[in-house]
Amino acid sequence: MRLLPIILGLGLTAPAEAELAHRETIGGLRGVSLAYDAEVCGVWVATEGREVILMSTTGREIMRFDSGMSSVRSLTVEEGGLLLANGWGTFRRVDRQGRAIESDFSLSATLVDTEGLHRDADGSFLVVEDDPSRLMRVAPDGTLLVELQGDLFDPPMIEPQGVARDPFSGNILVVDDNEGLNALFELAPDGRVLTVTPLSEWGYDAEGVALQPETGTLFVGFDGGQALAIFDWRPSGMSISEPLDRGPDCAFM
Repeated sequence: MRLLPIILGLGLTAPAEAELAHRETIGGLRGVSLAYDAEVCGVWVATEGREVILMSTTGREIMRFDSGMSSVRSLTVEEGGLLLANGWGTFRRVDRQGRAIESDFSLSATLVDTEGLHRDADGSFLVVEDDPSRLMRVAPDGTLLVELQGDLFDPPMIEPQGVARDPFSGNILVVDDNEGLNALFELAPDGRVLTVTPLSEWGYDAEGVALQPETGTLFVGFDGGQALAIFDWRPSGMSISEPLDRGPDCAFM
């Protein structure tokens, strides 16, 4: 079980660097976008095809459905199901069986090349795009709230592909693909780079990232080699004073 909030509550010092320990790699799965879903205790995987796959947190396929879209480039979990994006500006809400909840729509005129998508605890969305490289926060009505240029980070984040957030530490996790550093960026909410962890030891061309927060289990999808790697992860420290709402515990823990 995850111990960091308890340890910090005792006044002990958090590790200076994020910790990443590889558990296993599931081959033959192209995870271009990942999203953890506590309601079903699994990870949704978009492969940039029509299908969306639900995997268990141990890498076993649970189910899959045809999205009805020509391709799904990124996805995130919402209260009633999933929000899918095709990477060309079109979004679709579906339930957990893949049935469309409403007609396709444009979330925001500024969102076209949506590489990574994460619904945050307050209902806003964290979005990453790679042309140009940017990390954005977008309100539910599509209003652009924050826009950060990845090229200006230190070190630069050239090709951000997937995004998630740790509700305990508040830190934002972004994977940069092989045109960049092929690494996991750990960021404060204001965009400060906290740590950068290379991923090339475990895969080529990182594309998707998701976190099971209560266990600190991190999932990274690699395009090169088509693999899903599973890690134990621990943040470098906390960037918020109080944990965010993380939703229910996994029902099958």
